[in-house]
Amino acid sequence: MVSSVKIEWFVFSEEEKNLLRESWKMINTEKKAIGCGIYEMIFMQCPEIRRLFPKLILKGGKIDKKATEFSFQALRFVQVIETAIFSLDGLHSVDNILDNLGRRHGKLELNNKFRAYYWSTFLESSICIIRKELTQLRNYNDEKVDQLVMLYRELLRGIVSKIKAGYNADITHRLNQMTIEDASNGDSNARRYSVQTSATAVSHNTIHVTLHLNLLQAI
Repeated sequence: MVSSVKIEWFVFSEEEKNLLRESWKMINTEKKAIGCGIYEMIFMQCPEIRRLFPKLILKGGKIDKKATEFSFQALRFVQVIETAIFSLDGLHSVDNILDNLGRRHGKLELNNKFRAYYWSTFLESSICIIRKELTQLRNYNDEKVDQLVMLYRELLRGIVSKIKAGYNADITHRLNQMTIEDASNGDSNARRYSVQTSATAVSHNTIHVTLHLNLLQAI
């Protein structure tokens, strides 16, 4: 299912695409470190997000960085970024992936576990960690790093916007389903009440007829 909200990707020039591919090729060997760094910063910026990952939290609220699930979650988010990098010539090909990812988060909102502003935290944390990785590359001076960070920001903004669209679409769908179910339950209750009322009326009529017959027999 594709989100009804049409969000266009930033249009990168061929030179910009090559810069993104080249830079990613140099930092993707640190995918796990990038992912873990992003999640650590997210947890630091929004401690309440930790409740979404109860298996990652040790006593005292500290993150269990050695947990397999922590590495899995961190790597999965980085793989989303990598998929977009590999699809720069046709970014719309990843729309469904991002839409579905957003929809999987919709139920967390209705369970009062997720907040829309978390997406901004994901975006800014990702930019910060990617910048950190880029500054460690000897090939790039500060000016080049700034240029790349701007490009990554546009790419990540598109990724997050697509995920948010799926997220919002799922919430809307779930709320509509709840409304339909409530209306259906209301109709069912109304029919049940109508049947009970009719049954009561029949019962009263039966009693009335029985009493009338008894009176006739007594006469």
